[in-house]
Amino acid sequence: MSSTLEASLCEEHADQAAFLWLLRDRAARSPAYDLDDLAELDDRLDAHLDGLRGAGDAGWQACRALLERAEGGEVFGAAVVAVHRWDLRGLARVLDVGGGAPDLSRGIASALGWTPIERVRRLLPGLSSSRCPPALQWLGIAACAAHGEDPGAPLGYALLAGDARLRARALRAAGQLGRVDLLPEVRASLRSDDEACRFWSAWAAALLGESASAQVLWELAGGDGRFAAASASMAMRRMDLAAASTWLRALARSARDPRTAVAATAALGDPAGVPWLLEVAAEPALSRLAGQAIALITGLDLAAEHLARRAPDGLRAGPTDDPDDEDVAADADEDLAFPDVAGVAAWWRRRAAEYRPGTRYLLGRAMTREGLEKALRGGNQLARGAAAVELSLRERGRRVFEVRGPGFAQQEALGQRG
Repeated sequence: MSSTLEASLCEEHADQAAFLWLLRDRAARSPAYDLDDLAELDDRLDAHLDGLRGAGDAGWQACRALLERAEGGEVFGAAVVAVHRWDLRGLARVLDVGGGAPDLSRGIASALGWTPIERVRRLLPGLSSSRCPPALQWLGIAACAAHGEDPGAPLGYALLAGDARLRARALRAAGQLGRVDLLPEVRASLRSDDEACRFWSAWAAALLGESASAQVLWELAGGDGRFAAASASMAMRRMDLAAASTWLRALARSARDPRTAVAATAALGDPAGVPWLLEVAAEPALSRLAGQAIALITGLDLAAEHLARRAPDGLRAGPTDDPDDEDVAADADEDLAFPDVAGVAAWWRRRAAEYRPGTRYLLGRAMTREGLEKALRGGNQLARGAAAVELSLRERGRRVFEVRGPGFAQQEALGQRG
């Protein structure tokens, strides 16, 4: 093969790998994908990475060239190839470009989660030392959490770090990894001045069995910060059903963002909330979110039941093509279908008797251990994430299954669970 042709093929592999990583980064959190869909997408991505890994210096040069205009996908591909080659100078280049930038460092952390843990372990001493910059320690802890690997003492030190971003990541990892022994350090951040630290401490504390987490989650859910919906959802999962139902009614009346109450209703999973969700679904701006909440509780498949419809006329969602429009925020509900509200209401009238109010459901199954395991294996990515957290909450100290990891690795791990 001529060097020109090889370089062209490597450039194509690098471009496609970067593009596919962007797709799978969204897919890993999308209700439009289940594990099989994610694994299929990841197989496509890994085929391009294989082309780069097998091309030697030419593969690395193609990745290195893309670092000049790096986004998350570009640093992901370059990091995967550099670690595979054990090219420490190349990895240093990737870290120089993206290690200190939050948006780009997610791509590097994803690459470390993609790479087999045996190879990543060789990097951990250089990423976890207290002498390292906080950005590198952040990557080391994120890599360990992605693999379900306990960082050991460095995690405890990071919980006390002065850098808020590092401390927030350490708090999250403590919950993900079930580090009950670190609960005193986690508890100490429940009143942090930093919102992210306060949320992740409450989230982790809830997983680790700390009852005081509920009050912090309630306070965050009642505000208008970026963690309001996630706080409300975790509060629902952590609280007694009767108390959670009372709290949810108050939240529906007082939440600054109605999306928070919808997310909380879905997390609680009580079919008694479906009539209220049907009312919310009549509002065009909230229709998709409410429809998804109904689906999460009941297992309704809008497409299969022919209950999805086109967007209402005149509804604006997400950025427009107008160059003078300053609103460039992405449409948070882009992957969700618009429900035929009248049709869903009729479906619910026929099926409501099959569900017991006061019982929590996920995808139409009661949230027993068996029902949650089925959701973890066969549900969409949103439901799988909920099931993973619910299973961890039921067994203090149990690690949260990583539903965003490479699909083929998840399938293997679930196969080993029996």
